[in-house]
Amino acid sequence: MTSTKLARLSGKMIQKMCQASLVAFVSLLTILGGIFQGSQVIKSLVLGIVLWLLPNSLFAVKIWRHLWEMSGKGLLNVFYRAELIKLLISGIFFIMMVKLLSVNIPILLLAYLASQLVFWLLLILKAKKV
Repeated sequence: MTSTKLARLSGKMIQKMCQASLVAFVSLLTILGGIFQGSQVIKSLVLGIVLWLLPNSLFAVKIWRHLWEMSGKGLLNVFYRAELIKLLISGIFFIMMVKLLSVNIPILLLAYLASQLVFWLLLILKAKKV
């Protein structure tokens, strides 16, 4: 696989992450925004999606930077480090949002999980097309 194909693949991955978060946001906002009338629910939805999007985008960028520089074993080490950093940042962001902001915790978790599930579904659907 050439480096230009890898660059397009990484760019498409980040694009899919943004699409997944947008789909999750719109669907959750429509469903839960109609059920619960309030700005706290909408704020929790937005923050849950941001909580998913930022660490995952950082992960994708970190992997993309080292993609051409090293072999499989080195890239695997970078992958593990980036995944650990992603999980730590997600945990810190989640704790900060719960402690500092007035959010609905179940809605925040639902938005986070829905964003992750939509992203996985988009990857599965994309893999079936290829």
